[in-house]
Amino acid sequence: MTITIEPAPPCFFYGSLMNEKVLNAVTRPGADSNVLYAVKATVQNPTETVEGLLVFGHTPQELHRLDQFEGPEYPRSTLAVRLSSPVPSSYTLDRRVGGYEEGEMVDAYVYLFSGPIEHLDLDRPWDYERFKKEHVKEWMTVDATFQSMVARSEREP
Repeated sequence: MTITIEPAPPCFFYGSLMNEKVLNAVTRPGADSNVLYAVKATVQNPTETVEGLLVFGHTPQELHRLDQFEGPEYPRSTLAVRLSSPVPSSYTLDRRVGGYEEGEMVDAYVYLFSGPIEHLDLDRPWDYERFKKEHVKEWMTVDATFQSMVARSEREP
């Protein structure tokens, strides 16, 4: 009997996980990783458009690691995301011929803040370019506490 695992929806990242080094440190600490495909995308609500990166190809284990990394203040939700570039059929959920087209809406996992407003630094808006220049090195290696928490949770049934 063959068991087929359905591909997971892509993940939309709009913060530190947009950086490939940070994303790999969180989701792919071992050599057992999958091939990912990323395109720029946006999420729009009534008052603003958020630009980010839509990443296809995460395994269930990698999604678990993302859940652990984001923690309870950033639960995983599903939102419609607009593609800024086409996506090949090999990364679409239904493997449809022709893939996804630029401008198409795709359902994606998004980690949305749900904690107390006091936990956010509202004095400085998020600036990805500043993050890359000033902070990515400290995020490149996930701290030992996070790694041990993930390892423990992956051993639990």
